Amino acid sequence: MASIKDVAREARVSIATVSRVYNNPEMVSEETKKKVFFVAQKLGYTPNFLAQNLRKPVVGTIIATIPDMSNTFFIDMVRGIQDYAESKGYNVLMGRFDPEHFDISRYVKIVKSKAADGIVLATGHNRYFAPVEEAKDIPIVSIEEEFMGNPYIYVDNSEAIKKIVNYLISKGRKKMRFLGFKTEVERAKAFEKIIKEKGFEYDKNTIWKCDDAEENIPIRTKEYVDFLIKEKRLPQAIVCSSDLLAAGTIKWLIKNGVRVPEDVAVTGFDNTEIAALFYPGITTVEQPCKSMGQEAARLLIKKIEGHEIAKKVAFQTKIVVRESA
Repeated sequence: MASIKDVAREARVSIATVSRVYNNPEMVSEETKKKVFFVAQKLGYTPNFLAQNLRKPVVGTIIATIPDMSNTFFIDMVRGIQDYAESKGYNVLMGRFDPEHFDISRYVKIVKSKAADGIVLATGHNRYFAPVEEAKDIPIVSIEEEFMGNPYIYVDNSEAIKKIVNYLISKGRKKMRFLGFKTEVERAKAFEKIIKEKGFEYDKNTIWKCDDAEENIPIRTKEYVDFLIKEKRLPQAIVCSSDLLAAGTIKWLIKNGVRVPEDVAVTGFDNTEIAALFYPGITTVEQPCKSMGQEAARLLIKKIEGHEIAKKVAFQTKIVVRESA
C-alpha cells in the first residue's frame, strides 16, 4: 500500500503539502490538488488518519524562536528559515524567549496542540539551557548550541578567532586586546590561547567583558576606550566579539583622536549590515547567518517528515576585509 511519502515523492511536493490537500484543502492551489489526487489515485493511496504513522498529520507550520528581535544576526537567520520553509510549503511563526528566564513551554504547547510541527531554536552561542521535560518528543533543531540532544547547526568559534588573530599578525599587529560579552566563553578562551601560544603580551585586562544588552553597548564601549586611554594601554589591535561592539569601539577611539586603523586596528564578528555601513567599514568574521537558518529549517522539515538527518552541521567562517583593520 502506498504511503503519504510515496505520494509526495511522485508528485514532487512536500509531505506537508499532501497532508494539507486532505486536511486543509483551502490552503492549496487547484493545480496542486489535482496533481496530488492524480498521483494518489495512480498509486492507490488512501489516507488513513487513524494509522500509526499519521497519528499526527503534518500541518505545515514551524516555529522559529530567537532571543533578540532587534539583533540583525538573528533576523538574518530568520530570513533563511523563512526562505527555506516557504519554498517547501511551510509557514513560519515567530517566537521570542528570554535567555535570562528561558522558557519555551508555550511554543512546545503549540506543537503538542498540533498547531505547528516543530521548533527552530536559535540560542546564541555559549548559552546553555536546562532540559524542558515537555519538549522531549518535539521535533527541534537548534542553532549555535545543542539543546536536549537534538540536531544543531554551529560554526567553529575557536577557529574563527584564530583566523582573525592570524590576519592581524599578518598586518604587523602583535599587541592585541579582546572585547566581548560576559556570555562569551569559547571566543575569549580561543583568543587567550592563541595570544599565549604566540608569546604576546597578556595580563588581566587583555580580555575585557561587558554585559550583552544591546542598548548598553554605547556606554560600555565608551567605558572601555576611556580605560585604555586613561591607563595609556592602547594596543595595536582590538578584537571584538560582535560588529556592534566594534562599531562602538571605533566611534569612541576616533572621538578621542585615535586613528583607525593607523593607530589601532579594530575587528568585529558576524558581518552584519552595520559592518558594511559603518565608517570606516569594519573588518569582521563572517558567519553565514542566513545559510545557517536555511539549513536549520531543512533539517527540521526533514525530521518532521520522518527522514534521518545529521546530528550536527558545521559552517565555515571567513574574514571580510574592510577599512578598520
